[in-house]
Amino acid sequence: MGQVEEFRRGWRLVLAAATGVGLGITGLTFYTLGIFIGPLTQEFGWSRTSLASATILTTLTTLLLGPLVGRLADRFGGRRVGLAGLVGLSAGLAGLSLIGAQLWTFYLAFGIAMVLGAGTLPIVWTRAVNAGFDKARGLALGLTLTGTGVCAILAPPYTQWLIAEHGWRTAYLGQAVLVLALGVPVVWLLFHEGGGKGAAGPAGAGAPAQPGFTARQARGMRQFWMLGVGFLFASFAVSALIVHLVSILSGRGLDRDTAVWVTSLLGFAIIAGRLGIGVLVDRFYGPAVAFLVLLVAGLACGLLLVGGGGVALAIVAVVLIGLAAGAEVDLVAYLASRYFGLRAYGEIYGWQLGFFALGAGLGPMGVGRLYDATGSYTAGLLAAGVGFLVGAALIGLMGRYPERFQD
Repeated sequence: MGQVEEFRRGWRLVLAAATGVGLGITGLTFYTLGIFIGPLTQEFGWSRTSLASATILTTLTTLLLGPLVGRLADRFGGRRVGLAGLVGLSAGLAGLSLIGAQLWTFYLAFGIAMVLGAGTLPIVWTRAVNAGFDKARGLALGLTLTGTGVCAILAPPYTQWLIAEHGWRTAYLGQAVLVLALGVPVVWLLFHEGGGKGAAGPAGAGAPAQPGFTARQARGMRQFWMLGVGFLFASFAVSALIVHLVSILSGRGLDRDTAVWVTSLLGFAIIAGRLGIGVLVDRFYGPAVAFLVLLVAGLACGLLLVGGGGVALAIVAVVLIGLAAGAEVDLVAYLASRYFGLRAYGEIYGWQLGFFALGAGLGPMGVGRLYDATGSYTAGLLAAGVGFLVGAALIGLMGRYPERFQD
């Protein structure tokens, strides 16, 4: 089956998967948390640092529940798990509208929303896309995960409008309605696993077993640990740079308004990275593509260290970082499917996403502490650069794909 035929048969699956990713806990809640910080700080007097720390709950959910969510998707199918996750997240967002004046009530409600919405993690959606596509797998995954980029562009204005017109409590209810009214119907109608070569159906019920390793077998392979640790280092670097980018650029000679404008290019670069990397891995050896992308991102850290290059140099650095940010999750999903097969893809990818989430959670905190200790982002940029280089080396040396999984 060629690429065109795969998309002709599977475009509905990709559209539904992209919707699920965009409206999930790594999309909607992550990219709009900052919109709520101002109103909550103004009403309750909570610090911005305290509110921003809620992202740790997303990291912990991914780290601790990712393998379980993947195992459930392997056993019962992604459609059931994804729908349950969307309904749960909608209930959790509605619960956030009821928090009180104590900070712990915000943490509790946000944590419950993350747990209830764990079924919306990318594990669920990429499992079906991996199984439904082969020749165009990279591009299909890129389109699927572009859902977070689209969310990053559209969700903040929607949320800000709700807050400005009706208040932050209504904004959380508006997000809950969005997930329930858009996400659930789209996934219900279009996200169908099975039917066609490599289709991903739930285990059991007479469904043929998918080729690949068990999760236990995969954990005994060096590629499992090279992939996980490699992207732990890479996600450490990317997340640290994204969170601190405005401050980094401001400290390198740009005024804050210009720094914010340049940083806004990240969203478009992330989308370009998702699609571009998807096309490349369909045509070239995946670890080599990952090596080059991460190596170039490391060079971007060097550009930011040099400073004094004005807006043009800053734009180049931001675009390179955005391309790497767009490529990361796609590459994890793609390489996991190529090295370990689809037999236990959900559980295996859950572990890999846990490595990724751990790095993403540690990055901003680590670079922030380096800044507090030195009064400069120089050490943080060096740490990010090392993270990219270590990640590139580990992933680039993973070796050939197992022959049994190739057509």
